[in-house]
Amino acid sequence: MILPWITLAFAYAALYTRFVRNSVIETLSEDFIRTARAKGLSEKVILRKHTLRAALAPLTTMAGLDFAGLLGGAILTEAVFNLPGLGRLSLGAVIDFDLPIIVATTILAASIVITMNLVVDVLYAFIDPRVRVAA
Repeated sequence: MILPWITLAFAYAALYTRFVRNSVIETLSEDFIRTARAKGLSEKVILRKHTLRAALAPLTTMAGLDFAGLLGGAILTEAVFNLPGLGRLSLGAVIDFDLPIIVATTILAASIVITMNLVVDVLYAFIDPRVRVAA
């Protein structure tokens, strides 16, 4: 059961690692980091409190966008490893032209993606205090 998980996560891990690295490097050259250093804050506090918080905002957006691709990857992974699941069910429904199952799995996948987008928006508001709902 671990091999399909590794298959799905392996491709995304390299992308996210590179993205976080570039985001952290870019954030370290910002003015608020220079100000924190001028105030005398330790590098550990600067990295944890200021840099990572600012660098996680774009990563959250990227992870939310990649979630739909992860659902598509689950279809492929379940077919390759012959695992039962939603991906295999929807693939079998497409092959057999079973329209009610195709519609049900499409609506389920769409609702999962919409829910994930909502979760990403809420997380983004927690990560970046500048992003708030206008009243």
